[in-house]
Amino acid sequence: MKRIFISIVIIAAIIAAGCFAIAGIEAENTKIYGKIEEVLNANSEEEAKAALDELEEAFVKYSKRLSCIVDEDILEEMKGAVYMLRPMLESNSDEFTAQCELLRSYAKRILDREIPTLGRIL
Repeated sequence: MKRIFISIVIIAAIIAAGCFAIAGIEAENTKIYGKIEEVLNANSEEEAKAALDELEEAFVKYSKRLSCIVDEDILEEMKGAVYMLRPMLESNSDEFTAQCELLRSYAKRILDREIPTLGRIL
């Protein structure tokens, strides 16, 4: 009977840790989404550069917090996308908005990969 109880406690702890991880990823993604919106909604180049600085700082914190939970490969891809924004902004590239949307999709993919599904469990 003790083994069954201990097994149930361990399984409950694993489920709770997974739920807290998903909630943490959602909270971090919300922050990143907000920073991306600030960059996209900037009216002048100075405002955009300031918002981009804030996005880069937020991404450093984001990657530190999520590096123990998620796959490092997607964080590296996201890091490259974040640091490509500044040269695109300075050269008035047409793909600046697309790059911001790519960042948003990377963050969504991180969350989607961590949500447990029956196929991933089995």
